[in-house]
Amino acid sequence: MTSIRPLFTLLFVSALCAQTLEFTSGSVADATQQLTGCPAHMTNEIHRIAGGRVVGPAITLGLVRDDQASGMEAALAAIKLIESAPAGSVVVAALDSEKSFAVFGSTYTALAKARRLAGFVVDGSVRDIPDLNRLAFPVLARGATPGSAASHYRAAIINGPVQCGGIEVKPGDYVVADEDGVTVVPKDRYQEVLVVAGKLQSEKHEILRLIEKTGSYTEALHERNAARQQQ
Repeated sequence: MTSIRPLFTLLFVSALCAQTLEFTSGSVADATQQLTGCPAHMTNEIHRIAGGRVVGPAITLGLVRDDQASGMEAALAAIKLIESAPAGSVVVAALDSEKSFAVFGSTYTALAKARRLAGFVVDGSVRDIPDLNRLAFPVLARGATPGSAASHYRAAIINGPVQCGGIEVKPGDYVVADEDGVTVVPKDRYQEVLVVAGKLQSEKHEILRLIEKTGSYTEALHERNAARQQQ
């Protein structure tokens, strides 16, 4: 029985992520705010550095400034987190102060890809951009820098709530990230959000098609409303 539950969880998570692949981060952000009343997107300073879309449940790492910290201890904490994470997880890592230190580079990225994780979202910087591009692993961060966070930060939060990009992220919350940025959905509202996001995105595609057809937003609305009245 112990092996069935993790397998079921993985299949369930994979099914949810597959549903989300057709939705943009914008549609998911709008749906989440509509249902919760709170913004669900991170600051636009966190943007795509390498790879493609990211969809998956969060595992979290909070790093606190400490210039007396052991770089080896912080590195081992991050490695343990990555190696213990279920496949498909998104590592959400946040520095608590100065953001111009690299949290992850090529070594962590290669490890995460080998472990079949979904991506990194970093409220801080990353490095080794040529290797990150070669690995084609999804990474979103504030930017790139040569300097490592090792010996300047210690791992203070392992899979607990963190502040990342201006919003709180808890373990298990769903991360949806693309060219527009990062949206985070509370894990207990995710299936509701998918329903609303699907409706919002369908409506948007419909109005875009009609605008392209008519060349007028007003005429597009009129044609859409007329078609709905006939249904």
